[in-house]
This record gives sequence, structure tokens and C-alpha cells, in this order.
Amino acid sequence: MSEDWEKLAGEEGEEVTTSRFKRAWKLGSMSAKVTASSLMSKLGNALRGGDEESRREALEQAFEKNAARAAEVLGDLKGASMKIGQLLSADPELVPPEFSNVLSSLQRDAPPMPFLTVRDQIEDAFDRPLESVFSYFDHEPVGSASLGQVHHARLEDGTDVAVKVQYPGIAHALESDLRTLKSALVYARVVADKQRLDEYFEEIRDILHDELDYENEAENLERFQDILAERDDVISPRPIHRWTRRTVLVMELMEGDKLDEVLAQMDDESRRNAILQRWVSLFSWMFHEKLELHADPHPGNFLLTEDDTLVLLDFGSVKRFDAEFADGFLDILDATWQDDRVRVAETMVQLGFGGDDLSGDDLDPDLLHEYNEIVLKPFLQREPFDFSQWQPAMDGKKFMLRHPSFMRLVPPPDALPYFRVLSGIKGLLRKMEARIDVATEAVETARRRGRLTGEPVIF
Repeated sequence: MSEDWEKLAGEEGEEVTTSRFKRAWKLGSMSAKVTASSLMSKLGNALRGGDEESRREALEQAFEKNAARAAEVLGDLKGASMKIGQLLSADPELVPPEFSNVLSSLQRDAPPMPFLTVRDQIEDAFDRPLESVFSYFDHEPVGSASLGQVHHARLEDGTDVAVKVQYPGIAHALESDLRTLKSALVYARVVADKQRLDEYFEEIRDILHDELDYENEAENLERFQDILAERDDVISPRPIHRWTRRTVLVMELMEGDKLDEVLAQMDDESRRNAILQRWVSLFSWMFHEKLELHADPHPGNFLLTEDDTLVLLDFGSVKRFDAEFADGFLDILDATWQDDRVRVAETMVQLGFGGDDLSGDDLDPDLLHEYNEIVLKPFLQREPFDFSQWQPAMDGKKFMLRHPSFMRLVPPPDALPYFRVLSGIKGLLRKMEARIDVATEAVETARRRGRLTGEPVIF
């Protein structure tokens, strides 16, 4: 064994808890602490004197403290627990904003597992020593997420690769994690909308079953080589099927820096906005033109090369749509642009908003127009829109409080991956204080798809 391999043998890291009992116990303990803290905070606030502002600040501090507890446990456990934490942080309408802000840390790198565990996972998958596959393997991961971590390596033939290694025991603990965490969130009264929580858990179950199969992800990578070849502004890695197994994915090494970090340091505002405009256009093109969407908006899944080419990573979560469904969202925009308020309501019901119990007659077209002026605001002006000033979750909640019947207007389950992507896009655009025109592109997309019934009348 070479000197390079010898010095990797005892690297430190955080072992992944694989026992279902221990995982359930950790989640249950977290739930109990958060529940007790929430109750005590509310009781203390009721007894506390002072003005409303001081009571509100006290509750915010309690939420942040509880969120920190949850983020630490979910990050350590990884797997379904961490993925659900990421989803919760991406939907500010589901949890209090103080909770969402702290949980957003789960969107970044998770604590890595030690190299000896990585070695065991690779050798179990390949049934051979790690050194017989790789001439070099970097013991420090370049990124670690909810289901696995990525290392730089070099194959025996000299090819530089990225190796994605799944955390041990994650697949076996999936159903147990889902049941325990769902109960924890309900009993801790963290979640505001139980119906949406149920839909999220159904969605995440399906997504995780796909994401836990790295051979499936390799097939997605292969398919997107052809899809993305139609564009000259984005690339993705090629899979190396020979060295890919269900728990280990080996793929072409892509050069570049994390997109959000590069943009945050970029002084040229026009260049930053141009890159973000292309980034948004990529997702619009995938959904409306190719009917297949990269459905994981984690910031670490995007790189930027020196010549501003976008690099798209992590194809474990890919969602396919039929044309009628994708075009339905253009129909909503077109009806809004034409100020045809009745058609807006009818189209949303046809798409499945509100479930089977909702009909177009249940929605007041004028109130729905008022709501859409909040959530569709960037698409209602054909000029650069200032995303730093847009707060649809906050304004939408105020609307719902005034009109509680609109709480029934939950998205259809099939649309949840789409809305998760929109939430991720919105988050980065707001963080980067983007000023881009998304309405003009939406109009042209509707025109290309044959969904524009006339020139928009509301601009």
C-alpha cells in the first residue's frame, strides 16, 4: 500500500447512525424537546408582560432555538430526515419563517462521514479493494448532502472522476424515518398545514426511492447528455457505467465553482443578472419544452465555469410531465394576461388545485385574480423585476388570513416537485437581488407552445 493510501486510513468524520431504533430515538427526543420548548414559550409569552413587539421577539427566538435543535439532529441523521428538513426550509408557507431560516443550513454541506466508512461502502459495492479501482482517491469530500457525499478520484486509466458514495443504512431506514419524522413534526406543532405535510411525505417517499438508486441516476445522466446537447450554455457530467452500482456513482469530473458563491462575490451586476436569466431560462426550457425537470434546487447542484457555462449536477431527482400538465401552467398565465378571470379559475381546477372537492364555482374569480397578482407578480410586467423586494409567502399568508377559503387551493401532488423548483429559484433570485425579466420569456414560451390566445392586455 502506498504512502498516500496509508495516511488516509484513520481520517476523522461523523459516522452515520444506521440503527432504526437509534434513529427513531433521536428523532423522538428532538420532537419531545421541541414540543416542550414550544409549549413553555407560548405559556411564558401568555404570562409575560410588556408590549406585543417584545412578545413577538420572544417567540421568534424560541422558534430559532428549536429550529437549531432540529437542524442539528436532521443533519447528523442525513437520509430522509435531512431531505425533509431541506423541503421544509424551501417552503416558507409550511413552517414559521424563523424555523425556515435556520433549516436552510441543511441546503448546504452536511457533516461528512469518515473515510474508513467511505472505503467500506465502495469496497462492498465493487467487491474489490478500493485501490484496484482508483489510482488516487481524495479522502476529503468536495460536498456532502442528505443521501451521500462526493469525492474527487482518478481511475487506473488516468480518468479524473467524481465519486458519489451513499451513506450506509439510509435505504433500510427510509420508511422508519418517514413515519417517525412525520409524527415528530405533527406533535411538535411545527407544521402549519397537515394536508400539505401529508402530500410532501408522499412525494418525498417516491423521490427518495429513485434517489437511493444510483444506477437510476446514471441513466438520468446519460439521457440528459442528449437533452442538454441542444443548448450551448449548460453541461452535465457523463456517467461511467462500468464503475457505477446502486450505492456508488462514478461520473466525469466537472470543473467549476459553486454558482451561488460565485454570484455572491460578483461585482458586475449586469453579468450576474445575465447568468441568472440564463439559469431561469434553463428550468423553463426543461419543464415546458422538454417536459422533464431536474427537480433538486439545492444550491450545491450548480457550478459555473470560467467562461460562464452552467454546470448541472445531481440527477437523482428528475420528474417527467405530460404536455397537457405543463401547458396548463402556461394557460393560467395566458388567462391572467388576457384578464380572463373565469378561465383562470377553471384552468386551476382542471389542473387539480384544491383536489376533487373543488370546482370553478367555488373560487371567486376576482379574489383569485387578487391572489395571483401576489404570487405571479414577476410575470405581470415585461421589464426587469426586482426579486429582492418580492415576498409572496408573507403577502400570500396575509391574503389567506383575510380569505381562509383559499386555504383549500393546495397544489396537486404531481406539481409539488415543480413548485419545489420554483421555490429554490425564487430563493436564489432573492438572495442575489436579481433584476431580470421573466415575463417576456414566459410570453414567448406560451407563443411557441401555442398557448397564447392573443397579445397580453394587462402589461
